[in-house]
Amino acid sequence: MPDRGTRAIDGLAPADFEAGPLVLQGRLLQLTFEVDRDMALRWMPADVTRPIPCYARLLVAEGETPAGALRFAALGVGGRFRMMPRNVLAAAVVEGPARLPALTGPAEPGEVRIEQVGDDLVVQIAGIGGALAEARLPAPYAIDPAMLRWDGWVVYAPEGGRTVLAESPMSVEAAAARLSKGAAVTPAPGVERGSPWRQLRTLLPISACIVEGTLRVGPAAVPAPMLPG
Repeated sequence: MPDRGTRAIDGLAPADFEAGPLVLQGRLLQLTFEVDRDMALRWMPADVTRPIPCYARLLVAEGETPAGALRFAALGVGGRFRMMPRNVLAAAVVEGPARLPALTGPAEPGEVRIEQVGDDLVVQIAGIGGALAEARLPAPYAIDPAMLRWDGWVVYAPEGGRTVLAESPMSVEAAAARLSKGAAVTPAPGVERGSPWRQLRTLLPISACIVEGTLRVGPAAVPAPMLPG
């Protein structure tokens, strides 16, 4: 039997649930990296199973939405939900509108900065209590956007006074894309030991990309119950 997650999801649905969709035109970065098995299981619910190897994803975006300018960083752990590969939201930092529609769940206001440092792109992520993590993408180079894959997200929604899992599909219309080898996410020195930003740190890089275009996530929807048999 595959390993299942252990995270309790009660209370993770935001009180101001907004199913979305989220539409952002601008720049987005996606990093995929191997993480510790026990930490991956800690941050995914029991209805999600782990892949081999265990991996996490960081989605960073900045651009314009119908509600105004928005920057955010969403940290997820890779898993299989209803047999399909999905990113399970573990934490998010939002700079801009108070809500992050379609990526509903644990989130906090903060700052997300994307800077060019020499040939590299560096992302600085900070929450209410200070710095959380840094992502570095070394020397990106141009690729065909058709090479890239975008998995949907598993998020959290309120239903009948409890929290349930919801799915937010994700798509990207890319005008240009670049790939980076050796990208990594590193927790800030002072981040709490129990934070997902510390526990889902990079053990081994898998892939990282930078895309100029339009990101669409959601709307988030609670899947219908699966029939037995």
